[in-house]
Amino acid sequence: MRFGIRLAATATALAGLLACGGDASNVAPIAWQKVSGPGPGGALLGLGAPGSFDERGNFTVTAVEDGGVTRLYYGGSDSTGDPSCPGIRDSHWRIGLAQSSDGVSFTRVPGAETGGAILDVGAPGAFDSWLAYRPFVLKDGATYRMWYNGSTKPFHCPTGTLADDRRVGYAESTDGVHWTKHYDGAGPGGSVLPLGAPGEFDAQQVGYVWVIRDGDQYKMYYSANDALNSWRVGLAVSSDARTWTKVRGNGANGAVLDLGGPGSLDAACAYQPSVVKERQGLYRMWYRGCEAPSPFGGPSGGTIGYAESSDGITWVKVPQPGAGGAALGAGAAGQFDSGGLTTPSVSQGTTWTMYYAGFDTSGQFLAGLARGTEGSGR
Repeated sequence: MRFGIRLAATATALAGLLACGGDASNVAPIAWQKVSGPGPGGALLGLGAPGSFDERGNFTVTAVEDGGVTRLYYGGSDSTGDPSCPGIRDSHWRIGLAQSSDGVSFTRVPGAETGGAILDVGAPGAFDSWLAYRPFVLKDGATYRMWYNGSTKPFHCPTGTLADDRRVGYAESTDGVHWTKHYDGAGPGGSVLPLGAPGEFDAQQVGYVWVIRDGDQYKMYYSANDALNSWRVGLAVSSDARTWTKVRGNGANGAVLDLGGPGSLDAACAYQPSVVKERQGLYRMWYRGCEAPSPFGGPSGGTIGYAESSDGITWVKVPQPGAGGAALGAGAAGQFDSGGLTTPSVSQGTTWTMYYAGFDTSGQFLAGLARGTEGSGR
């Protein structure tokens, strides 16, 4: 019954978008099929070698098609940290690169930073001194641009204590492998985005960005949370990809994508956007949704939700064929993504492709792949 109510509400909202000049109501749905990789439980990559920056996990991915090669930029977890906080909870995260000619079998590209990373954590006192992860890479002419998450705190150590100071960092490269950070943004410590005012949806943290070039403008879809640790999506725009102006949305306290209602797939989180402008008047967004918060606050579990927009600002969530209206859900028992999904990275070529990170029920994070085909229009 709840799903039927959501479908009716969605049809009404899409009709409103069409009346405003968009064509989102005629979009063909995409059916996603997971592709089993050569790694553990169907993942694309296994763990890194002992001593490497990613020996405990690979996570928070973005894929870039570059000259017939798929470059997978990802966060990796090392073996440092407090033994009382197992797994990834107290380790450092850095950014690495793997590449593939077929999009399935990947080979790591050794970087010059700690443990083979291509981007290291910052110096003591920098906003990214403990964590540098969740890279988003845009090849923009001859320049590779990277935005990433930085933090001075571990993920979840001591147990019950969450990192609460994520910021957006920026780096540039001429080859996509060797990077130079720029600490000259308008945010804290030279990060990219200022925080929102008290009470705004982005008052506490910003991160997990996706950037598209839309005509002469860059659009940054960024994740943010408030004092209650509720993650939503915001929007900022720029003419030079360096200086950003926030665009206030219609969601709670300025967000462009808000939480869902009770019982929905995104009642507790709606963030980590991946946005494709398919054509004029049609923007598609895939994002991570959480049904309920974790016992200590913040996100828990995760499936991939879907939304559409005619202008890139006002978004309508569209239920998909998966359980609870998800575009892509958790894997079966024994699969690397049986615990949940995060950070979709969607692109449109000869077929639709979604790279994503998943985790199993023990909390092991690895990267995976799904491919999509369009059905008939609604």
